Amino acid sequence: MSSQPTEIMCDKEAMKARMSEIIEKLTPDQCEHFAYALEQVASCYLSASSHGALLIANEKDESQSLVAINASEMQISEMVGFMAEAIQGRLSSSSTIYVN
Repeated sequence: MSSQPTEIMCDKEAMKARMSEIIEKLTPDQCEHFAYALEQVASCYLSASSHGALLIANEKDESQSLVAINASEMQISEMVGFMAEAIQGRLSSSSTIYVN
């Protein structure tokens, strides 16, 4: 598996094969979390009322990126702001939030 982003594939069979390659390399815990994350991402594609954003940081090249999923810049800004505040609140108290 390459550490570089793969070319976007629209061929469903090729996508399934690529996902199988990735899944084979995951630990059981990683696989469980990967399945959860994929279901959350898929819900954004399948429901007009679900929106998402993936935040990705690469320590090797110090790059960061944000991938919008069925979301406008405004929706992303609101989501990121909300979660940043929630995380800051969690750090200063013992409240529980959903950060997976």
